[in-house]
Amino acid sequence: MKSVELINQFSDNTVSLPETKKYAAILGLNPSNGARSPKLWNAAFNKLSIDCEMIPIDVSENNLLELLKVLEADLNFIGGAIAAPHKESAAKFCEKNLTTEAKNIGSINCLYRNLDGYLCGTNTDGEGSLRAFEASFGPINNQKILILGVGGTGRAAAAYFVSSVID
Repeated sequence: MKSVELINQFSDNTVSLPETKKYAAILGLNPSNGARSPKLWNAAFNKLSIDCEMIPIDVSENNLLELLKVLEADLNFIGGAIAAPHKESAAKFCEKNLTTEAKNIGSINCLYRNLDGYLCGTNTDGEGSLRAFEASFGPINNQKILILGVGGTGRAAAAYFVSSVID
């Protein structure tokens, strides 16, 4: 069975794979209803002359694990983004192939392939929060910071802020 047929068995929207050989995806409950990631990633792929396209795949929690298995087996899939509420479940799927930060946070928002072809996960939310803070307010040394939010992004920000003080 072709990858697209397998993907469509587990997705809640009808997926068409790009004519290009490689593709990325954003996985979530309903990214096909207006997620910005495909527009941003596709603009970057185009600007950098990378023959790749990002597609949205709507997937329920019940089908996420099987979809991730299909995507990992398809070497044309390069990785992509994980949207809520799948960040923790996707981290469990990539359990042996997580960055240190993602292990500490317990969730991922980004998938990529390692050199052995396995899907790996990382979390860029925390690093993005830390860099944005430092760009606006300078290094966090000797500053008191309050992080509001108990979700995955809040945990990610807290993990990166703490690790930058400890380092």
